[in-house]
Amino acid sequence: MYNLLLSTSFIFSFENTFRSNMAGNGVQVGPWGGKGGVNPWTFIPEGRICEIRISASGCVDSIRFTYKDRDNVKHHSETYGGDGGSPHTFTFADDENLIGISGTVGVYAGYTVITSLSFLTNKKKYGPYGTTQGTSFSLPVAKGSFGGFSGNYGDYLDSFSVILHPY
Repeated sequence: MYNLLLSTSFIFSFENTFRSNMAGNGVQVGPWGGKGGVNPWTFIPEGRICEIRISASGCVDSIRFTYKDRDNVKHHSETYGGDGGSPHTFTFADDENLIGISGTVGVYAGYTVITSLSFLTNKKKYGPYGTTQGTSFSLPVAKGSFGGFSGNYGDYLDSFSVILHPY
């Protein structure tokens, strides 16, 4: 069972609720954000995520993931989003694991988009990147792991979902 903090005021416990949103062997949680963005994306790493690059200004413009495969070779995802914003890259230590994600959804340039994202590991918090205005969401994971991410993008990161894997 996962215990999810979906907003600042709701705690939601589920066991079978999201079975219809199964993504591979995982459960998709989300999306957060708007319905815009003509480019759907899904990123499921074939190894451990070791780096994330976010470009942000008034909102999250784009995100890119890097993972290491079993042979310790780095692979980059596509860049999901537009060309704007200032880039921020953070690299995880070998013993550092992602244990939570939070962010905000708001209106930017007339579109409902992801306005900020933060990533929590067992070592530290990275972010927030973007502007923390709008409706907040938070997804701490005490049991299980992050198995991937998905969403939609155009010029900005319009929506964001998480794929969770049980242990």
